[in-house]
Amino acid sequence: MSIKHGSKMRSLMRPYLFAGFSATSLLLSADSTFAQAVGDGHQDMASAARQAIEQSFDTSRNRIEIELPAADPRLQIPVCSIPLETSMSRHNGQGGRVSVKVDCRDAAPWARHVAAQVRVYRDAVVTLRNMPRGAVISAADIAVREVDVSMIRGQIIESIDDALGMEIKRHTNTDAVLSLDILSTPLMVKRGETVVVTAERAGVVIRQQGVALQDGESGKQIQIRNSRSDRVIQAIVTGPGEVKVIF
Repeated sequence: MSIKHGSKMRSLMRPYLFAGFSATSLLLSADSTFAQAVGDGHQDMASAARQAIEQSFDTSRNRIEIELPAADPRLQIPVCSIPLETSMSRHNGQGGRVSVKVDCRDAAPWARHVAAQVRVYRDAVVTLRNMPRGAVISAADIAVREVDVSMIRGQIIESIDDALGMEIKRHTNTDAVLSLDILSTPLMVKRGETVVVTAERAGVVIRQQGVALQDGESGKQIQIRNSRSDRVIQAIVTGPGEVKVIF
């Protein structure tokens, strides 16, 4: 009798054991779904930040690389029920560290800041040799190559023509990217030196000598003292040791 009774009790307990197992399975399934939702939230946030960065930089002109931080598993990012909104921090277009604010404005709103490192690759003029301070750039000294400009401060030189004839303001190593802050227009005329003064009127050209009262690079207006009349005139620097009178 006791064996039969025990068998009957085990039979009665089976549905409850099965029901308990089903409830546990549902809980595990719910936890898994929640974890997946959190993971998707991270992915959605990263995708929104990446898209904002790509739109903020000129990808049609430059090649860029975006490095986003790894998702922090301790940070719960729920999936947003509406499209995420983004806003970028100000930047100079040459890359470096940027920040994107990602906003979810659904019934349970949240906002996060995503920091990223952006590398911008652009064609720029680079040096082909070590160049000392004061060197004047020639065509044999430079070339155009694609370089990472994200760590360069200042406006880079993109055309060889814009660099030719410019003077290096400080020692520059091989493969250095040229920017405006390390270049200057060389002096064509130095204060105190004798220059050729050209004056042209009605097709008649007259050349005389004068003394420069100011330093001047090409195209600059400076004062010249006429050596014969001792008169001070205004003239435009046109070349090494040469100026043209302004009428």
